[in-house]
Amino acid sequence: MLQLFELDENEILIHRLWIIMMVFFIPFYGLILIYFSDEAVDNMFHRLVISLFWIVLLILSFTNKKAKKYLALPSYIGNFLTIAWIIWIVHVNRFSPDYTIGLYLSFVGMGIINRTNKEMVIFYAYCLIIISFSFYIQPDVIISKMVFILSLIIIFLIHTIIMGRRDYINQNLKLLNQQLIYKNGRLKQFLYAASHHLKSPLRGIGSFSSLLHSRFEGKDEEQEYLSYISKNVVKMDQVLDDVMDFFKYDREDIEVTSIDVDDILKKIKAYLYQKHDDLSLGLPLSYPKKMTANQTQMNQLFFRIIENGIKYNLSKEKIISVIYLEDNKHHIFSISDNGIGIEPKHRKKIFDLFSRLHHENEFSGTGVGLAICKTIVENHKGDIWLEQSTPGLGTEFRFKIPKNL
Repeated sequence: MLQLFELDENEILIHRLWIIMMVFFIPFYGLILIYFSDEAVDNMFHRLVISLFWIVLLILSFTNKKAKKYLALPSYIGNFLTIAWIIWIVHVNRFSPDYTIGLYLSFVGMGIINRTNKEMVIFYAYCLIIISFSFYIQPDVIISKMVFILSLIIIFLIHTIIMGRRDYINQNLKLLNQQLIYKNGRLKQFLYAASHHLKSPLRGIGSFSSLLHSRFEGKDEEQEYLSYISKNVVKMDQVLDDVMDFFKYDREDIEVTSIDVDDILKKIKAYLYQKHDDLSLGLPLSYPKKMTANQTQMNQLFFRIIENGIKYNLSKEKIISVIYLEDNKHHIFSISDNGIGIEPKHRKKIFDLFSRLHHENEFSGTGVGLAICKTIVENHKGDIWLEQSTPGLGTEFRFKIPKNL
């Protein structure tokens, strides 16, 4: 049942804008009527209570995940109660022009958050029943009943036409989005399959170049050419591996569990200490040893950023420091090194796929590592950025992962 009231991000924005309008419109319109009309019969306490209801709903839409997702339900209930009160206060004032204008404005505004023609029909039928009852028990109203009913029908028809057009546009957008998702999926499948199938002929080229290399023993020029071929075969093989890794992690439907960050970092430290005698890796003194995330992807994230700090580092002692920070909603990790740093002109493209900042003779790599890190963080609804970097003095990367993932 609740699924009927589930909203996407655009609809949540529309509901919030409507709620803000209600918060201000209800009390301020009453103040204006009391100030300019000596005959106005009003109740500011009622208006403030209604406004308070919408304020609470607005706050909950920012602080409570479920209230945000199903914001339509309390909005609709609030609309029905609010319009009933507005019709009552208009009835008390015998449908005076000032109050009737406010009622018309309410009709126009409240139609905004109806998402289907069915909801629109229910809303206006409800309003028509209450107004008809009001006319029945109070026959001597100031305005023409026929003009009022016709005006209400016209507003309903205009809303219905707008709703129909909006539904048509939304359906087309959904269709285009589905086609885009489908084509992106096919493209990923093609690139992954192409990368996989290219490895077989590439291995063949590598094997035969090795055979030719032994056959041309003593012939320096031929062996130089074959060494060049072998070197590029190895490079291409690494590129294909990294491309396949990128598409393996480029997915939003990840499975998250409670993971042991302490265990991940200590295993990475033990592994890297075996490979690098000149490494000093400092881990956080205090941080949550458990967090909600995908175990494999978080392992890759930490490993690739730390490994980057080792690879692009010419210091005698490679010092890497992992620090844990946090705010109310996020786990934040800072990973800094004393490496070569990044030039300001390169900082905007460091997370792009195949973005290499140095010649391959200086540093090995394919330019895929940080792109994979960015993809992993985005899979976790987080963010990653270059906090600071000074050429020759080091780099600091930071990333944040939501606590309530």
